[in-house]
Amino acid sequence: MLSKNQKRLIVIIIAVVVSAYIWHVNRNLFHNRVKICLIMSTTTFLIIFTPFEIYFSFRDIWYDRWVPLNLKYLEISKVKIEVEVKRKKKKFIHADMISLKDKESVKAKNTIIIISHGFSDTKNTLQCYSFPLAYQGYIILAYDARGTGKSKRTGRRSHFLKRIEDFKKIIEWIKSRKELSGMKINCMGFSIGAITVLCGGFANNDIDKIIAISSMSYYRQNIPKFNPIIILSYLFKGVKLFPNYEENKRLSPSIVIKEFKKEFLAEDWEKSSKRVMLIHCKNDRIIKFKNFLENKLILESPERNLLILRKGGHSQKKNECAIVGSTLNFLKS
Repeated sequence: MLSKNQKRLIVIIIAVVVSAYIWHVNRNLFHNRVKICLIMSTTTFLIIFTPFEIYFSFRDIWYDRWVPLNLKYLEISKVKIEVEVKRKKKKFIHADMISLKDKESVKAKNTIIIISHGFSDTKNTLQCYSFPLAYQGYIILAYDARGTGKSKRTGRRSHFLKRIEDFKKIIEWIKSRKELSGMKINCMGFSIGAITVLCGGFANNDIDKIIAISSMSYYRQNIPKFNPIIILSYLFKGVKLFPNYEENKRLSPSIVIKEFKKEFLAEDWEKSSKRVMLIHCKNDRIIKFKNFLENKLILESPERNLLILRKGGHSQKKNECAIVGSTLNFLKS
């Protein structure tokens, strides 16, 4: 992944090239004076560069709003999980295993939580969730989904169906590890990560609890199509806005859950539905609040398994403490 300075350098190069072209046109075609050419080319440079610089500045404010947490009592180990073999080359998902150094507390919890991030995030941007949960004695497996962070070369971030398959392979990897095989498995997903854990984990009896934050319900009808900024971002990154029937079925939590609901006895269904917690903001403009209501309806979720936040948007800004507290309460219930 390109660093911020590398991205800035690319923008500067593009701005200089376009400005030079404006100078050339004004000087050689329109025969304007040097002063006019300078004003026109400088203005062009600023028009191209300034919006990106403003974006970088606000992005820094957002990502740096949390001060570094004290890791004195935590240990982090890097792991690689094989998810695919393509042209005889193995593809890996890169993850952090975060746990307390106090092994007795970890043993008492006997639980691992998989954290699946959103479309524009990485495992590091969700440390405000993973670190507090780890301090409670849970082992955290926070991973970079394909196409992001350390897993950049594993595949494209827009391959949502493969993200779901990767998640299933992470579950199998945990079960195959001797030191983790006897632990309860919980998972926590944000946005596309919530789709991942619901579609890939609801039918899996090995998963004890699922927390879905800002999740979509029906993919095709609810994916944002009327926000030009989001549409351009999705198109540029190869996101399917109009998946076919089968793809939509596999990417829609409400459809996936509805299909499995048909196979459950009443008592088994109640047990399965109660292991899911839904969290959403009413002012989420990317994944509208109606998605929450649709998922709630199909799950028949009890009120104690729901957290409705008035403000915070899709990114849950300033809701981190409330989400961590509610998550801990749900995990202990």
